[in-house]
Amino acid sequence: MPQVRSEGIILKIVNWKENSRIVTFFTDNAGKQSIIDRGGRSLKSKRGRLQSFSLLDIGYFKSEKSGTGYLSDVEPLEQFSFEKEGTLGRLAFASAALEILNDLLAEDEPHPELYDLTVQFLRLADRAPKGGLYGLFIAYFLKTLSYLGYRPNFAGCVACGKGKEAVSLNNGVTGEPFFLFSPERGGIVCLSCQMMGEYYIRLQFEHQEMIYGLQTASLAEAAAVKVRMDDGDEILELLTSFFKYQTEAKELKSLKFLEKLKRVGRNPS
Repeated sequence: MPQVRSEGIILKIVNWKENSRIVTFFTDNAGKQSIIDRGGRSLKSKRGRLQSFSLLDIGYFKSEKSGTGYLSDVEPLEQFSFEKEGTLGRLAFASAALEILNDLLAEDEPHPELYDLTVQFLRLADRAPKGGLYGLFIAYFLKTLSYLGYRPNFAGCVACGKGKEAVSLNNGVTGEPFFLFSPERGGIVCLSCQMMGEYYIRLQFEHQEMIYGLQTASLAEAAAVKVRMDDGDEILELLTSFFKYQTEAKELKSLKFLEKLKRVGRNPS
């Protein structure tokens, strides 16, 4: 079996047989790899404890016949501690990012640009101001979906292409403009393109502007945008609805953890 060397981030660890485990990595040159770490749970393992939220240099043998990989050695390169203010929120958003990758990535498909984006996200999540965490994660979420072919359309009607100025509706009581977003069709839908029985999410005008801005901003720019918790929650609810509908992925457990923090009075951002 030829040996492969990669830089990688741990997405998931599952216990396997006696003292072994299966470690799923997102690597820079081979995409998602689920690799058997034989004896890795033993205290005598030479590889020691694998650290989540770290960059690792990994060596593994890959069977050309079965495609099974076996971990041979691991060297830490960079550790993300998330020790600045808002530690629990930083951990939750970083965990959600890795959940998304584990749900959406196929094995053995390299995504070098997405890998670099993820490393940049983890570095910013470790160091950015607490108030920028919502904007940073929303931008990463949007960019990851786009990289993998699930780009939601917030620029205008997803069906007919009308610009947002012609798509917005007005609240009859307050006169405030809003949009209707279809998770099924993956974007804003104008009045003439709406269909009976289709599910829509009401999207405030200011949230549409915020999402579109974060969708087109760099991660560093997004981390400098302060998003209020209530606004961030509404935007994430819309994006996770789109995510689950389009990909059939499960609910993001890490974002549920954020809700628990808020219920006990802990502000994650």
